[in-house]
Amino acid sequence: MIAVDWFPPAFKAGGPIRSTYNLAAFLSITHDVWVVTGDRDLDDEPLREIKTNEWSRVVVGEGVIQVRYSSIVSRSLWLDILNEIQPAVVHLNSLFSRRFTLLPLGAMKHQPNICVVVAPRGMLGAAALSVKSVKKRLFLALVRSTGWMDRVRWHASSEQEAREVRLTFPRAQVAIAQNLSSPAPPENPLRNSGSWKVVVIGRIHRMKNLHFGLKAVLEAEGSRPIKVDFIGPVEDPAYQKELVNLAVRNPSVNVVFHGGIPHSELGQYFHAAHYLLSPTTQENFGHSIVEAWAHGCPVIISDRTPWRGIAAHNVGWDWPLEEKKWKEGLSVALTLEHEEWEAMSSAAREYFFDRVKNVESERANLSLLDE
Repeated sequence: MIAVDWFPPAFKAGGPIRSTYNLAAFLSITHDVWVVTGDRDLDDEPLREIKTNEWSRVVVGEGVIQVRYSSIVSRSLWLDILNEIQPAVVHLNSLFSRRFTLLPLGAMKHQPNICVVVAPRGMLGAAALSVKSVKKRLFLALVRSTGWMDRVRWHASSEQEAREVRLTFPRAQVAIAQNLSSPAPPENPLRNSGSWKVVVIGRIHRMKNLHFGLKAVLEAEGSRPIKVDFIGPVEDPAYQKELVNLAVRNPSVNVVFHGGIPHSELGQYFHAAHYLLSPTTQENFGHSIVEAWAHGCPVIISDRTPWRGIAAHNVGWDWPLEEKKWKEGLSVALTLEHEEWEAMSSAAREYFFDRVKNVESERANLSLLDE
């Protein structure tokens, strides 16, 4: 059984939804999978075309899962669900969620036969902890002192996240299993060689460091016209206004904000883009990064993700967050000959199948269920 705050058709929370959905879809091929989630999206907008407070059968690829979109979540509800399903494993996809982590943990307190797995989903990284830091650190101190997490197995998506877990919970039992990606499209269409298209995917929020990447694009030298597409829900309107004001400094760069769109519609943007831009200060996996590669789109990212040394594979660049480095690097990326870029596009697809969508990551995720 998987517990998570948001699940498709919700999409505005971004990567954590993809992580959970892809895991559920993969496990459903060989296991009975039940998902308990909320009935609203990240901005509290009610989800459409769902049945609430009952189980819905959902076909996902080769498997089938049962999903319960819950409008009211309480400890008694969790006790009822656990009694009904009697799961062997419960996978919790948050650390600070009251409804979908703390309540089920409390409900399982006297059920030691259930294997409990907790995926922090990047929430123990320094950048994430810096947001509402006092409240989060007090909570973590309380959790350590009460031993609430002593029985759980931690699901880290990378070596870095495993270190973050052990830094907070020194006695933690940690299993590393790279997040599973969405399938790659069957084809990689040609891009327009008359202009450069750069796509930025993620929530419009200051912690995403979007202004840093946009400033670098605006100041870089390009060999042809440049368009930047921002795709993601606006969580901070004031920050978006700052980005709009920044964009007008260079009228020759066309900057467009599309808002949040469902995951099923992202493919057209990946297939039109020459680069994905992600100047993130922290990323525990990066679904937009690996999905860009799946669509033959090289990436320009910070060195704060698990994907390091990618220039050696000709699939993009991972740079430290230094303005001069990004300006100079982008001036190279945006003046490549089209044939050079096409070679990178082909390499990106190969890299996806070699390093992302592979048997090893699937085997590691299956091992999470070992009791």
